Amino acid sequence: MSVVGAGLLLLSLGVRELGSTIAFLARAEQTDVRFVGAVARRGGNYGGTFLYPTFRFQTADGRSMTFTSSSGSTDQPYSDGERGKIAYDPRRPEEAQLVSFLTLWISPTLLCVAGLLLLGGAVLVRAGLARQRRRRA
Repeated sequence: MSVVGAGLLLLSLGVRELGSTIAFLARAEQTDVRFVGAVARRGGNYGGTFLYPTFRFQTADGRSMTFTSSSGSTDQPYSDGERGKIAYDPRRPEEAQLVSFLTLWISPTLLCVAGLLLLGGAVLVRAGLARQRRRRA
């Protein structure tokens, strides 16, 4: 695969992720959550234990839900009872997302930036080579 092809692929994946995030937020309800603990799971490259924060919230129709983040870390960034915000699809409240740049926007941002960097780099290299050819002629 060429550099341009890889750049286009990454950019298209980023735009798709961006569209998916925007569509999710358009249909989502937002509400406050409270940190209630963490789920410990072993894994990772070095066999460590990762903590996945768990939150409790109430849906617009009054159901009490528990949500465990899909992003874990080796230390817990939340204090007991700490509050935050989530967005959830009312039809599938168990698939909630924390409202933060990291959980909502990092994937589309990184994919789009990587794609644009590859495309921009390919264009600059091609322009430089064309300039060299013109000088030789």
